This record gives sequence, structure tokens and C-alpha cells, in this order.
Amino acid sequence: MKTKKYKALLLDLDDTLIKSNTLYDKALLHVTKHLTKRFSLDEKTFFNTVMDKEMIIQRSFPSVHTRHSRILVFRMALDEVVKVYDLSILPDVEDMYWQYFLEHIVVYDNVKSTLKTLREHGVKISVISDGALGLRIKKVKAAGLIPYLDQIFASEEVIFEKPFGALFTLAISKLEVEAKETIMLGNNYKNDIRGAQLVGIRAGMFDPPEDGNPMGQDMQIRVVPDFVINDFSEIIQEMGY
Repeated sequence: MKTKKYKALLLDLDDTLIKSNTLYDKALLHVTKHLTKRFSLDEKTFFNTVMDKEMIIQRSFPSVHTRHSRILVFRMALDEVVKVYDLSILPDVEDMYWQYFLEHIVVYDNVKSTLKTLREHGVKISVISDGALGLRIKKVKAAGLIPYLDQIFASEEVIFEKPFGALFTLAISKLEVEAKETIMLGNNYKNDIRGAQLVGIRAGMFDPPEDGNPMGQDMQIRVVPDFVINDFSEIIQEMGY
């Protein structure tokens, strides 16, 4: 039986192309150290406050890209601990946070060589990621992945984040492919896998033995990926090449 060849590959960004899980905490700690020194705060206590505010933001905005806002996190933490401060530092520390993140991005093994191979076979490749478009592009650029992609799409463009179907349908529409011709690869069971499956896209879980971060399994409706890969290069076979 001849293996089906898919025409397009949609990719989550964080913990699928780049190792992001622990990097977010490191970036928060980097900014925390700066602020504790500036305001003479206890570093551990303030870091816990920052982490708590980050959780509140994520829970308050579960399906829109506001949940990724670091400026709101730092504002809430400083409002609680410092009370009165120069508001102009807020965009500065947000920039500091993302600058640290961008400067320390690490790409998973075999990502670039795999994407190069797939593009040589004519596969259309796009990142689809929750958050603001500008930051998605900055992340991809910092990771050195721009030359390997056809497109980048962000939930900001459709308001609601994955697993809502709008981001998936935007991507396949712009790539001029059909859902049945497309594969989605991500690390989040609910957002990446189930979201893609609901619009008819075959979806797989990326779960490497080191620095993997599979997450988002729905405890009420168990999500079953169409496939699981442990090395990024294995997506070539799943694509039919």
C-alpha cells in the first residue's frame, strides 16, 4: 500500500520547535533579580509573587493571547509589593524578559535539517502559535528558522487561541491546502492535537526523551494523537516522504 504524501505541515512553536518550558522561568528569574535589586526586595519572596501573578493572568484569560502578557504580570506583582513606582519601568522589564528569552533560545535536534528536507519535497510549512504575531516572528527569527518556513500565523489574528479552529483554518486557507492534506505537530494534547483533529487535520504529539513537554491532556475527554514521535526527524516518514 502506497503511503499518502501530505502537502502541508503545521507546527506549534514552544516545546515543538524550540525548548521553551524552562526558559520562561529563567527569563522570569532574570527580571526578578533586576527588580529585587532595584527595590531592595527579597528575591525568593518576590519571585513567588511574580509566579503567582503569572498564574492569575493565565487563568483570567484562558483562551485569548492576553494570557501571555508579561507586562501585566510585572505590574500586578509590583502593585502588590512596591505600591508606588515609576510606571515607565514596566515596558522596560517586559522588553528585558523577552530579550533574555530570545537570546537563549535553543532549537530541538534535527529541526532544521528535517524542515529543509520537507521543503525540498514541496511541503508547505507553517508555524501556528498562540500569542501575538510580532513576538512569534521574533522567536522564529531568533531561532534561525525563518528560511525553513512558508508562513507564521498567530492566535492574535483570529482572537481565540487553540483549540478553537480558527487558527487552523486560517493556516490551511492561506497555504491553499485542504485539512485532509495537512498534518499538525505539537506538544499540547488539547490545544494542538484535539484542536487540529476537530477540523479534520491529522495531528501528532512531539515527545522527545530530553526536554520534552507534553501537556494539556483533557481529564474528561482523553485526547488520542494520531501518532507520537520522539525525534523531530520522524515527521518526514509521517508526512509520507
